[in-house]
Amino acid sequence: MQEILRAASGFPAVLFTSALVVAVGFWLLVLVGALAADDFDADLDLGPAGLGAVPVSVALSTGVVVGWLSTVTGSVLIDHLGLARLPHAAADLGLLVGSLPLAWCATRALTWPATRLSARRGDRRAAADRPARGVMDRAG
Repeated sequence: MQEILRAASGFPAVLFTSALVVAVGFWLLVLVGALAADDFDADLDLGPAGLGAVPVSVALSTGVVVGWLSTVTGSVLIDHLGLARLPHAAADLGLLVGSLPLAWCATRALTWPATRLSARRGDRRAAADRPARGVMDRAG
């Protein structure tokens, strides 16, 4: 347990640890009703990043959790290698650089079912909004 706490409070995991504290605080405020899960959807569009089907808070929280898990796990593994200072620092920096795309890819993979579901709903809504072809032909 001590090893995990040391890894979570050291570089590079401390960056994700602080973001995780903010995310947990946000979800606690959602739980008590002070905020809604989609309060930030108007402020940030994640559609170009491939994450537009879920609320911003869900996408960012998922990315933070994956990033935190990867950096803590990587930090523990790097510590077990017994590297000297400079190679250890380089490995930590590489871990930070690698954890960002990993978090994004994992978040896209985890939110993919919601993307597919919203695409199907959008097709149904669009079809429901269009009048039937035969009705328009007869009316014209």
